[in-house]
Amino acid sequence: MFHKKRRTKVSDNPAGNLQPGSGNVSEDKNPGSGKSRSGRGLKAAAAVTAAVVLLISAGFIWLTLSGSQGLRKSQKLAKKIGEPVEKAVSSAGVELTESSDYEYINELCTFTSLSESGRSTNVYNVRLPEWTIYCSENSFGKLESVTYCDFRVLSSNINGERKKGAVDVSSITPGKTSSDVDSVLKMKPYQIVYAGTSTSKKYRYYYKNKQSGAVKAYIITVIFGEDGKVNSPAIVESSNFILDVLRVEND
Repeated sequence: MFHKKRRTKVSDNPAGNLQPGSGNVSEDKNPGSGKSRSGRGLKAAAAVTAAVVLLISAGFIWLTLSGSQGLRKSQKLAKKIGEPVEKAVSSAGVELTESSDYEYINELCTFTSLSESGRSTNVYNVRLPEWTIYCSENSFGKLESVTYCDFRVLSSNINGERKKGAVDVSSITPGKTSSDVDSVLKMKPYQIVYAGTSTSKKYRYYYKNKQSGAVKAYIITVIFGEDGKVNSPAIVESSNFILDVLRVEND
């Protein structure tokens, strides 16, 4: 039903250096020749600058499109929830495999099949794909849920995005739109789960206590209904892996 996808290496294609024309330059006794050469030099410099800006812009656009590819795929699959997996995959035009090329991904959660980015990132010194889509099916062989994980969000810090202080989620109430949530949180979700008629988004952030210097980390979960609007108050959970490591369990 599924097959191992072929990994393709993304090759760099740096632009070549622009070389000025060579040759002997004869002495020009025309008084205006200095200004003429200066003008040509300025034009050449402007052309080089424009070329560099164009290349940078093109690279940024390419990275943006590449990065959103996983999100688009997950959204396509989510629309096929409830359909037989093979039919859902075929109609969504998404290639799935039964295991990941990354050992750690196979240990993170239980899934039936997945799709992952061809580009990698590092999260807490662990190499992971930039994004992964986990799919699960029910006992009838139908697509039951789709989970999109964007590991790029955690590449700078495993606790997520750094904030100045605690994020107030009191205004995220039933009926609010996705745009309303974005304007309050001002961060990207690291995980989106599509299941049935609901969609839940998870955000991670942290801040440092000004007095103690201790790191405070939290996970915010916002659940959206079938109408695309928030259907329950935002859920805030404390998340501090350092405390989990240092905790002493009683026998």
